[in-house]
Amino acid sequence: MVELSSNIPFLWRLSPESSDGFCMVSMVVPFEPEDEQQERRDLTIETSVVSFSADSMRAETEETLEWNQDDMNLFLKLVTSQQQGEHAPVAESVRVDLTDPEIIEIIHVVAAAGFGTAYSSHGILQNSVGRYPPHACDIGSFAALNTVDGFKRCVVVDIDGEDAICVLLEEVDVVSVGEYDRLSRHDLLMVKQTDLLHPDFASQLIRPPGATLH
Repeated sequence: MVELSSNIPFLWRLSPESSDGFCMVSMVVPFEPEDEQQERRDLTIETSVVSFSADSMRAETEETLEWNQDDMNLFLKLVTSQQQGEHAPVAESVRVDLTDPEIIEIIHVVAAAGFGTAYSSHGILQNSVGRYPPHACDIGSFAALNTVDGFKRCVVVDIDGEDAICVLLEEVDVVSVGEYDRLSRHDLLMVKQTDLLHPDFASQLIRPPGATLH
């Protein structure tokens, strides 16, 4: 277990994947040895997130970046939600096991929010306005999207006016919509806030109370 706070120097490592400007994103947690004679052993957690750099020189060399405040705020919000429930106040510090699959999943979401490229939701979502009650969301909230491949869970990672950016938590088979036929887990999708539904819609076991079907 590691005690983490907003001033922990988490790092992102961008490693070139190809000559096309794509880099794999990994999280690095530096650990200083207690004894100066000991070798420094940083913890590296690889993610499924790919970052694109238009700068060819940057894309050819490994780059290390510090987490920004948005990264840390989202991480603390999601960890607090996982440990205490979604409506719990965000903790200033948390204790986490960086080998826990649920914590690693949160790291993937934070990496996607910071480095992923958002796809348009045109042709991917079915109209939910008037059919299902909207779900009020903040950054870090879980939600569901009514896609052409059924209800899918997501995490809201940015809000700008009526628009929201979500990280998908499930794959979406979009059957050759536009330039792609499949959206993968941890891809970003730009939606309208009115598209965000209660996350329980993505469960086959329960339907949120008050939901209306026409």
